[in-house]
Amino acid sequence: MSPRMNAPLAGTRIIEVAMFAPNGVGMHLADLGAEVIKVEAPGIGDPARLLGKPIDGESPATRRWNRGKQSLALDLRKSEGAAVFRDLVAKADAVIEGMRPGALARRGLGYEALLEVNPHLVFISVSGWGEDGPYRNLGSHGLAFDAYAGLAPARPDVDRPTRVGGHVWQGLEAAPLYGALAVVSGILKARASGQPSRIEVSQADAGVVWNGWRIAYEAVRNEPEEKDPEARRRQLERIEGHAASAEFESDPEQDRLNSPIHDVRYQYYAASDGLVLLMATETRFWENFCRAVDRLDLFERWPGEGHADHDYGNEPLREELAGIFAQRTRAAWIDLFIAHDVPGSPVYEAGETYRDPHFESRELWTDEAVHGMRVPGSPLRIDGARAVARTGSPAHGADTEAVLRRVLQYDDERVAMLRASGVLEDDR
Repeated sequence: MSPRMNAPLAGTRIIEVAMFAPNGVGMHLADLGAEVIKVEAPGIGDPARLLGKPIDGESPATRRWNRGKQSLALDLRKSEGAAVFRDLVAKADAVIEGMRPGALARRGLGYEALLEVNPHLVFISVSGWGEDGPYRNLGSHGLAFDAYAGLAPARPDVDRPTRVGGHVWQGLEAAPLYGALAVVSGILKARASGQPSRIEVSQADAGVVWNGWRIAYEAVRNEPEEKDPEARRRQLERIEGHAASAEFESDPEQDRLNSPIHDVRYQYYAASDGLVLLMATETRFWENFCRAVDRLDLFERWPGEGHADHDYGNEPLREELAGIFAQRTRAAWIDLFIAHDVPGSPVYEAGETYRDPHFESRELWTDEAVHGMRVPGSPLRIDGARAVARTGSPAHGADTEAVLRRVLQYDDERVAMLRASGVLEDDR
């Protein structure tokens, strides 16, 4: 297969000035074949290089977030460095600003200024809280955005407020996905119409959207109670509708309605060696399951409704199912589900998935020889090939001179002058 076949963004050039999780925008684009030139300050560069315990001298965070990129160490605080940056932007499709809002503008390199050198530019700002609002200048990262969005409640099993360990970040992972989609959309627009785009995405906003059903439910539940009977009926209908979507009790006194605690046919069950999820909420799937375990009597006794019937609160049936599931291993149940067209899945503890045969077959691991560590890479496949960067994360400034010569055609004299002025730093 041609090495370009799974690189649909080959020929696209992105200039990135980002730190920590906003580096993920460029990571996704590099996985799809874009040329991503990461501009870092001389010295430390992206602080993500110092995040966590290093693997072979490089932090796991930067090995992941900066894979497939090139690193150019350039001092944007100096006029000569800003001039080089403008030259790069003139030859690029997009700029990623992944710092506090307005960081590039404070250096005279904001969106409006860069349009002077590239009138078709796509400019995206990825920040913690966004470009307006009372939290605009609040310094935060990581857990903060999930805590704000209601995605990281305190541990309930300790006697003082304590964050949950092993939390899966959501806002900081979701925002780069939205950002990468927006960048590609902006580039398509620019190529079709010549029009530029100014894009903004906030990690806090992304966390809110990820938790949108629950937030919408709480908002409608706390509206002032309508006095008119018909308006109140519609209000209660909205509350119940949102409660069902959020899988949250609309009334604690009637928690048999729409509560995962009392769900029966969309529920976890204990196999002989672990948990499985049964999802037999449609009539045909429920009948398939009962037939597969030779218990059509259960279907005849509790046939249920045609669609989306969870049979909430049916404790006798739940006890029957608990006894049935305990008789087989988790793998045996998955085999049965597949053979008899019953929806479900294995249920794993955090991190246990890597042992699963399906995970193994999907080959999601990055190549340790290329990326310096094994970590699940992009879930995308293009033309049958995995869409993951073919090069690892660059050392700080490793591509400085190469980028200036290849992209900007700077000659020896120009490079030497920039180096003498202290604007550049590379790995020499």
